[in-house]
Amino acid sequence: MASYRSVAGDEISSASLITNLVPIHSNKSKAAGSESWCCDFSSDESYFAWSSGNCVVTIIPWSFCKATLFKHKEVNVPFKPGIGILVDSKHEVEDCFGCNTISVFTGHLIRSVAFGSSSLNYGDKPCSPFWSRLCSSKDLVLATGHINGRIRIWDVLTGKLILQLMDHSDMVSHMTFNPLGNLVLISSSYDGTLKVWDLHNDGNMFRTLKMNNRPVYSCCWSHDGKTVVSVGMCKLVYVWDMKSLKVKFMLEGHHHDVVSCAFSPDDCLIASASWDTRVILWDSFNGQVLKCFGHLQPSPRLIFACGYNGTWIRDVSFSSDGAHIATVADDGYLRFWDITKEETPEAMAPIENSLCCTYSPSGRILAVGSRSGPVSFWKAPLCVKSLKYLSRIAVRKSVGAESVPELCIPKSLVEYLLYKEWE
Repeated sequence: MASYRSVAGDEISSASLITNLVPIHSNKSKAAGSESWCCDFSSDESYFAWSSGNCVVTIIPWSFCKATLFKHKEVNVPFKPGIGILVDSKHEVEDCFGCNTISVFTGHLIRSVAFGSSSLNYGDKPCSPFWSRLCSSKDLVLATGHINGRIRIWDVLTGKLILQLMDHSDMVSHMTFNPLGNLVLISSSYDGTLKVWDLHNDGNMFRTLKMNNRPVYSCCWSHDGKTVVSVGMCKLVYVWDMKSLKVKFMLEGHHHDVVSCAFSPDDCLIASASWDTRVILWDSFNGQVLKCFGHLQPSPRLIFACGYNGTWIRDVSFSSDGAHIATVADDGYLRFWDITKEETPEAMAPIENSLCCTYSPSGRILAVGSRSGPVSFWKAPLCVKSLKYLSRIAVRKSVGAESVPELCIPKSLVEYLLYKEWE
C-alpha cells in the first residue's frame, strides 16, 4: 500500500464540513461525562439523536430541521426538556429547529443510542405495539444504553420514558435494533455479554450470548436480520447465526482489540475496525479477508500495532450505496474510503477527538461525535458506479451466496457476484 506522504496533496480530496451542533449544556472542557459517544439516524431519516454529554440525549426532527441547520457553520443547540411540538404543514421550516428539538435528561451517562421502529408485523400474525398499555401510539422509539448497565426506551415524540431494561451488570457499549421492524434489540456490554430483547413482549430479555468473558465493544445486525456480528476486547470478529444463536465464524486477522463493525447494504461484506490501525473487509459468507484499509502509513510493525500507536480507529460506518466506508481515528482525521480502492482514502478532513460516526440512510451525510459533546455533519463523497456494480448490490440483496452458483448466468458473473475479483 502506498504511503500517504508519497501522494500529492491534490490526490486526496478534502471532506466538506456542513455544520457543527454545539449543545449549550456542554462545558467544552473534554471532561469525563461530556463526550458524544454515539449518534444515530432513524431508518426513515426523520429523526437524528446523539448523546450530547452530561446524561443528555438530544433528539432532532431531522426531516424538518436539516434545511435550517445547513445554513450555518455552527448552531447552538438549546437544552429544552419536555414535550416536543408537532410540526404541521403550516409551520415554517426556518423556525422549526428551536421549538422541536427535545433534550432528554436520562439520569445516567450515555454510551450508546439506537432508533427502533415497528412494522407491527411480528412473525406470522399482526401484533399490537408494545407501548399500547402506556397510552403511546408512536411506532418509533429511541433506546439509550448507560454506564450502569441499564437500557432505557423513550418515546421520540415526547421524550417520555416508556420502558427500562435491566439485566446487564456493566456499561452498555452498543445497541442495534433488528432492521426487519420487529423491535428486537441486541445490546453489547462490558460485562462480556450480548443480550437480545423483545420489546413487543414487554422488553423481555430472551437470550444471552457470550464471546470470551471480556468487554464487548460493538455489535450489528445484517439487513436481513439473520446474522449478528460482535467485536470486543480481543482480536477476533464473532459472526452469529441468529436462528441457531450459535457462532458461525470467528474471523482472525486483526492484531489488536476490534472496536467497531458494520455490514454492507447487501450483507455480503463485513467491515471491522481495530486499534491495530486497520479496517478489514471480510466476505460474510466464508469469512475470508477481501481487503485491508491501513490508516497508518507505512503500516506499523506488529509490536506497535498491538499497543498504543496514536492511530486507534474509533468507529466505522458503511454507506447506503455499498461503495464507501467512513472511519474516525485518534490521529485526528476523518476518512472516506471507496471500497474498490484500498491504497488511499477518497477524502480526508482533520477532526480532533472524534469518537463515533454514522452515515445517514440516504448516504449523503456523515455525522461525527466528539469528546467535548458537539456533533458535526460532513458531506459524504458520492460516485456513479457501473451498472454491473449496482446490479450486484441489487441481486445479492435477494440472493444468498449459497444460491448464486445455481443461477443460470456465465461463470464470470457468478464469480463477480461472489466478490471473487477481490480475493
